[in-house]
Amino acid sequence: KNLETPIKIPVHLNEKKYIMVTDGETGDITGCFPLKNKHLGNGWVALYQDAITQIAKERLTGEQSSVFLYILGKTDFDNYLTVNQTKMAEELGIHRVNVAKALKTLRERSIIVEGPRVGLNKTYRLNPYVAHKGTKRDQTIIDFKTALNDKEK
Repeated sequence: KNLETPIKIPVHLNEKKYIMVTDGETGDITGCFPLKNKHLGNGWVALYQDAITQIAKERLTGEQSSVFLYILGKTDFDNYLTVNQTKMAEELGIHRVNVAKALKTLRERSIIVEGPRVGLNKTYRLNPYVAHKGTKRDQTIIDFKTALNDKEK
């Protein structure tokens, strides 16, 4: 077999990507290697280091930190998240009551602000001075401040 001119063919097996390497002359398969992901996913969020350092000093409990990280991971563009507390509790493996308490703490510390309801679920907006997802950060800041002021009335 001549392995000096291998042919690499991308293939999908069981939802995973592989590269099949074949002999350049005979076409025999000489190897199959999984492709490594260059990243962990398609989503992104920009974090602000000073704010994250400040949140670390707030000494959130483990469950509060888990809820905060969950919010970071699920926030959509313009920093909104629709929350089904039961689903969040199931995914995080904590009691729903503790999710509610964690959300309350995050609201009290202005890490998030509560938005309008969507059906039976609450929505929250992530503080854009902590982290931001989207292209219109200036508008997100204005919307966040408005929601914060509305909650204080």
